[in-house]
Amino acid sequence: MQRLILVKQKICKVQKKNFIYIGIAIAVFTIIVSFSFGMSNNVPLVQESSYTELEFTYTDANSKLKESLSSHGISMSSTVKLSTSEDIQKFCSFFGDESNQNQVEYCTSTEIRNSKGEFLGNIHIVGSKQMPKVILALIQTDPFMKNIDDIKSVFGVVIEDLVCNCWEDIKPGQIETVGSWVDKQREFHTNDAKPTSKSNLSLAGYKLEMELTTNLEGYLWKLIISK
Repeated sequence: MQRLILVKQKICKVQKKNFIYIGIAIAVFTIIVSFSFGMSNNVPLVQESSYTELEFTYTDANSKLKESLSSHGISMSSTVKLSTSEDIQKFCSFFGDESNQNQVEYCTSTEIRNSKGEFLGNIHIVGSKQMPKVILALIQTDPFMKNIDDIKSVFGVVIEDLVCNCWEDIKPGQIETVGSWVDKQREFHTNDAKPTSKSNLSLAGYKLEMELTTNLEGYLWKLIISK
C-alpha cells in the first residue's frame, strides 16, 4: 500500500519507513465568507451534521487531477480504493466528530510526488459509496518550506479542477490567487506562536479551508473542500 498521511491524534510519529502518520483530528467547518486566520486550538471547532454530495464522481475527480498535476511536473499514483469498515477506520478516520465520520462509507487515496520523485503527500476523497463529499489534500514540508511552489501548484489544481476555474474572477476574500492565499497562510503561521492556524473561504458554493500545523517533520498543510 502506498504511503499515506493519516490524521489521528495531536502527535506526530513516524512508525514505518513507507508510512507517515501525522497527528491532527480534522473537524470541518462552516461557511465563512470573510478571510480569517488563527483560530486557537482552545476554541471549540464548528461541527456540521452532514455534507452535501459533490458534483463529480471519484473516478472523474482522480483522473482529472492526475492529468492536470502532470502538467505541473507532479505525479499522482494509481488510486487506492477503500470501502470496508475496517479499512475506513484504519486509513480514512479524518473527522473528530462521530456523526461526520459515520458519513464516510468510501474513500480513495492517491500519493503525489514532485518532479524529482520526492514524496509530497496525499489526496483523499471521501463520502458515500456513490459520490464524494469531502476532498482532503495533505502535503508535508520541511522546516524551511522549500517545496512551497509545489503546495501552490497542488492546491491550485485541486481548486481549479474540482471547484471552478474562477478564482481570479471572484477573488474570494479579496485574495488575488491561490498562491497568494498560501503565502498569507505561511506568513501568518510563522509569525504566530500557535501550533495550528486556519483560514476559510467560500468559492462558487464550495467551502474551502486551509490549515497549517507545525509538527516534528516541519509543517503539515491541509486543503479541505466540501459543500
